[in-house]
Amino acid sequence: LYEKERLIAEQLRVSEGNYRGLFEGANDAIWIHDLEGNMIIANKATEKLTGYTAEELTGMNVSSLLDEEGLRVARKVRHSLLYGEPLQQPYEQRLIKRDSTEAIFMLTTSLVTADGKPTGFQHIARDVTVEKRMEENLRFYVQQITQAQEEERKRIARELHDDTTQALYAASRQVDSII
Repeated sequence: LYEKERLIAEQLRVSEGNYRGLFEGANDAIWIHDLEGNMIIANKATEKLTGYTAEELTGMNVSSLLDEEGLRVARKVRHSLLYGEPLQQPYEQRLIKRDSTEAIFMLTTSLVTADGKPTGFQHIARDVTVEKRMEENLRFYVQQITQAQEEERKRIARELHDDTTQALYAASRQVDSII
């Protein structure tokens, strides 16, 4: 029995080490917070995403990183996970970084449980700020190009209309002079 317990303890230690390596080395931000929103742990990618160190994040309430819309989204996700309601994931969320700039990220959230009872939430987030800004810029440029094309169409239509009107008027004058 002692040997079996030792083997289980060793497997648990190896598994925990593997998880820790995945957690710390992940390119995506990963953090866990309790049911009240107080961060328990965050990886290096979360530091990069937020601008805060892992030590600063530990104990920080996630609500301090969210604006009103972000809080609304977080409450909806929390409710859905706690009550087993359907939730579209990943979902978009925005946070306010340490330097007061905004980060946009795609987030997947899961419920953390112990002995079948909810104890917190785990988040995995990918920063998509640059991509979202590029999409916004592309939409703006497409709108500008469409507007310029429409203005050019109107200009050409006016010219064609004016030229046709002038040609008809000249032809009518010539007919009048012949008659």
